[in-house]
Amino acid sequence: MTDSGLPTYLNRGLSLSHAELCTQLGAELLSLCQSVTADGRLTPEELDGLRQWLREAESAEMPAAKHLRGVIRKVLADGKITPDEYEEVHRAVEAVLPFDDRRQAMSARLAVEAADTAARVTSGSERRPVVLRIGAVVALTVLLVAVVAWFLA
Repeated sequence: MTDSGLPTYLNRGLSLSHAELCTQLGAELLSLCQSVTADGRLTPEELDGLRQWLREAESAEMPAAKHLRGVIRKVLADGKITPDEYEEVHRAVEAVLPFDDRRQAMSARLAVEAADTAARVTSGSERRPVVLRIGAVVALTVLLVAVVAWFLA
């Protein structure tokens, strides 16, 4: 979410424009954002590289750079970065990408999130609710078959 309360992907004016992409700083920022989002995860090293580039390119007054600086500044304010804050920065980076690049970045992130969820389910942290749901489905199926058999008898 941004200061306006909207998810970052719904805010207009954040993505790099064609004119900005034609500049050296715009092309560098695009390349950096593409590499940061390519695998669907944001690592501490990638976050540090992005923060460093934004600091060195302080003259970049593009809305995308200003937005990323603000998000990173807020995330780093307390000195520790939670998984939710990594996700917030990742989504902010997605928001500045041009449309086609944003779709690729979102697909990669969603694939990672799905894999993480599947890993939690198979590791047992969410196994009990899954087993309970399967048991409930089996019990309802047996009950339904019994009711149908009773009506047919």
